Amino acid sequence: MSEPVVNNKKKSKVRELCLLSSSLSEEEIGRLESIMDNFQFISDLLATDLMVYVGAKKKDDYVLVDIKRPHGHPTLFLESSVGRILTSKAEPFVKKAFDSGKKTVGVYGVIISGRPTQQVVCPIYHYEKIIATLSFEKDLYLTESLLGKNWNKVADDLVGALNQKRHKLKHWPSLVGQEGFILTDNFDQLLYISYMAQNLIVSVLGIRDVSVGGKLSLLFKDFHPEVIQSEPVINLIKKRYSGIGGTLQLTSFDLSEKNKIHVLRDVSELTLKEKEIKVKGALIKEIHHRVKNNLNAVAALLRMQLRRSSDVAVKEAFKQAILRLDSITLVHEFLAHADNVQIVDIGQMIKDIVRNLQHTLGYEEKRITVSINCLGSFYLDSEQATSVALIVNELVSNCYEHAFQDMLIGEVVIDLFWNDDSKTGFTLVVMDNGVGVPASFNKENPESLGWHIINTLVTEDLNGKIFIRDLKSENKKGTEVRIEAEADAKQK
Repeated sequence: MSEPVVNNKKKSKVRELCLLSSSLSEEEIGRLESIMDNFQFISDLLATDLMVYVGAKKKDDYVLVDIKRPHGHPTLFLESSVGRILTSKAEPFVKKAFDSGKKTVGVYGVIISGRPTQQVVCPIYHYEKIIATLSFEKDLYLTESLLGKNWNKVADDLVGALNQKRHKLKHWPSLVGQEGFILTDNFDQLLYISYMAQNLIVSVLGIRDVSVGGKLSLLFKDFHPEVIQSEPVINLIKKRYSGIGGTLQLTSFDLSEKNKIHVLRDVSELTLKEKEIKVKGALIKEIHHRVKNNLNAVAALLRMQLRRSSDVAVKEAFKQAILRLDSITLVHEFLAHADNVQIVDIGQMIKDIVRNLQHTLGYEEKRITVSINCLGSFYLDSEQATSVALIVNELVSNCYEHAFQDMLIGEVVIDLFWNDDSKTGFTLVVMDNGVGVPASFNKENPESLGWHIINTLVTEDLNGKIFIRDLKSENKKGTEVRIEAEADAKQK
């Protein structure tokens, strides 16, 4: 199939041509557009130029609204004539297909671009009405060598799927023009093996006895495939076979009620790259695991030093340093066990940080609750996740240590949500119902190290801004710290 961007352009072009020059209604144009993506697949599979005609506003005239050229095979039409209006005299077999509602076959052996060709025209229906025809311009040299007598069988199955099984079309696999094809019946009997398929089976798997008449399962009986994808709607199964020449991918799916098509592709290079990525991922996970262990070792040394000190200020400094190390360690802990070693689930990370702070800073005589409202499936890369971890650590630590003086009950609320004007930026809010901001506090030039850390991380790492609101001015209790970041957040 074509790439999505190309498809969108084609669809808009087809719709434009149909509205301008055809007799189709909006509903009928929509029906044609809904199956357009499958035309490239059909052109590639049949190794044939495919032309799409619709009826023009003038009776017995036709508009050529699209041409598909097969990937990996020569085309008979180097110049595009899309948009041309043709008479029934110019395209008699198109007229015949429109009039009869059946497949029509042109004169055998007409020369186009120096090649003997044949035109096969098939109607496309919307309910009982023919809305278009597909004209296959067969290069007889090519199609006879590739599909031979099976060409008509496969073409009929493909057009039948377009007309009868619309909901299944989107599950057809895409092609790149370097595939081989095998056709079987539903009893696994081999009906046709393309020349490219034979070459792939021999060169990749080393199987030399490849012939029509046997069963496909017996052909691969000595191999144990890896199943990498399945789609029940069309009984699609994608398997990979490893052989002496690399890796062969076999994608099998229902072509009709009687036949199955099997698309073969050499994915040796792709498989090698996937293995390299897995190895690199494992190495990166190991690095994160070792960094986490080293940070834990540093934190343990600081705890030992903390216990040896009797100075209150020194003990407090060690305690804050340990909490910051714990927050960074959590990020590396996530990355050491994550499927994707580059991004971190921020919601879960915040919950773990808060749980650690509650365990470390909790007071037996006070009951402080923390509510967390975070976006689901919200991810940041490892560097920015570390910044958020340190910011949350500092803000929640401040709440525990300063917001609830002379209070036995307190509440902290953490909110994380998307910015209104951004698809990647986010807002982090930490709000408490404590004593409020001291009158001497200056956000731009704070005295505490914690606020210096927050300012640096927000402005430099997250490209964000900090807003502090003293809720006493609204006849409420506490403080709200709002951070609006323009980081590259992702949602999975």
